[in-house]
Amino acid sequence: MTTTASIATHYEQFLHLLTRDTRDPVQAPVQASGTAEVHRPASARYGERVDPSGGSQPIVLTRDEWIRNQIDLTLALGRLLTVDDVVVSAVPYELSFIGAEVDRVIEMVGASVISVGTSGTICPMPRLLGLIEQYEVTALVCSPSFAAELASLAVSLGRRPADSTIRTIVCVGEACSAERLDRVATAWAARTSTLYGTPSTPTVAVACDHGALHLCDHRLRAEVRGGLRGELLLDGAPTGEVVELWPADRRCDCGSTSRVLVPLGSTASAIRGPDGLVSALDVERVVFGHRRLAPHFDCVVRDGTFHVTCAVADPRAVDVGAMRRAIRSGIGDALGVEAEVTVVGVTDWSTATP
Repeated sequence: MTTTASIATHYEQFLHLLTRDTRDPVQAPVQASGTAEVHRPASARYGERVDPSGGSQPIVLTRDEWIRNQIDLTLALGRLLTVDDVVVSAVPYELSFIGAEVDRVIEMVGASVISVGTSGTICPMPRLLGLIEQYEVTALVCSPSFAAELASLAVSLGRRPADSTIRTIVCVGEACSAERLDRVATAWAARTSTLYGTPSTPTVAVACDHGALHLCDHRLRAEVRGGLRGELLLDGAPTGEVVELWPADRRCDCGSTSRVLVPLGSTASAIRGPDGLVSALDVERVVFGHRRLAPHFDCVVRDGTFHVTCAVADPRAVDVGAMRRAIRSGIGDALGVEAEVTVVGVTDWSTATP
């Protein structure tokens, strides 16, 4: 399989095989009660998600849902990866869907995969840097934060990430502004792309060649609570994620008719401002107007206030106090909300954020 067309054909055949025992009620045998016997699709995967209160809730995907999520992701990554790529998958595996899905998709594209996860136990970041060098890894699938921290570690060890074999970074797992994504790309001298999913639906939107995330609306019904910006509802169910969803008549430059979705972070990291909902991504866009910042970023809401942590490569080379005040006032002026800002050196990042 060397083309996305053959990949899609294989997956569609696989999907047919998996669901062939799901009987049509019209053709299903009639039970003694006189009603048709209907077989529901079998569950394929169990996972868990964290609810707003911090508790764990079970999630189950049926076999056809699981495969359809993979189909969309395979077609998307098939435009970025080839059979010659060696890909590190540094995404969550435990009780989540994304790790297993990414592994399968990379294999379907025909590339080689090294699954390292995010626990840092068996494969901490220093070892990962060694694997990248040893096996000439060409692509990373990870969060923007992971890519930023890995680059900083490489620099601290006397290496230049831009000189590595990494040429593609696919960012998943967190909302990221174009401004911060550009910093990640610069750090690694790599092209970047994004994917968007939720704990319950691993593939919700995939990127086009213009970098916009397009909703997989051929299988998902998406709405936004409160208009075009607010909590994402998938098939009527709340996701706990804030997004912008372009109106149906607004088209992306790529020409696709699928609506563009812009992830804005979790509902827990958004507050009401004077002009409506303000998200962590809105704050991030303002923060990365400061060109000397490294691609590290953390933003949480406590007591109705944004608490922002960002980093500079060398705190001795900048007036950290002046930068902190400028970022804080910039957030207030642009968004009309309060923010507490901390600026640290990248070497102190691990101890400055939870």
